[in-house]
Amino acid sequence: MLMVYKQLNSFFLKFSLAVFLGSFLFFWGPAGFLTVSSAAQKAADFSLKGIDGKTYTLSAYKGKVVLLNFWATWCPACVEELPSLKKLSAEFKGQDFQILAVSLDSGEGPIKDFLAHEPLPFPVLEDPGRKVAFDLYAVFGIPASFLIDKQGGLEGRYYGSRDWTSPDMVQKIKALLK
Repeated sequence: MLMVYKQLNSFFLKFSLAVFLGSFLFFWGPAGFLTVSSAAQKAADFSLKGIDGKTYTLSAYKGKVVLLNFWATWCPACVEELPSLKKLSAEFKGQDFQILAVSLDSGEGPIKDFLAHEPLPFPVLEDPGRKVAFDLYAVFGIPASFLIDKQGGLEGRYYGSRDWTSPDMVQKIKALLK
């Protein structure tokens, strides 16, 4: 009986491990971040106040490709990703492309302190109560980015820090700008 128990226990352990690893690779992929294309889905509209005091509404950017990035000043991966977002912004400056950075920090104080040392060339928005991040976009980890086409369709979801100036991403944005 003990031998049967050991065999079953070993089988279930191996099976559980295989299911976990399989689902991990399916959802997260070999690069370590989730990428899901869902072009048929519309991006949820929202209005948020920017650190500059202006109100930003996603629907106001219809006709532009938008990279919606959820981040926080206390998130090392988010801060690591910012230089590539800055370069991406510069690369597509003057084109129908806009980055909107939605901070999940509590209050504008930490954001303003951060931006005093690390200014960003695109709007930084506050999400009080994190309703846009959690309720509208189901963000479960940061950084999280959503690529939105000119018609407001959700082209992709990207979780984890990445190089936004990689040839693949630049090519994808160029294709959406056509």
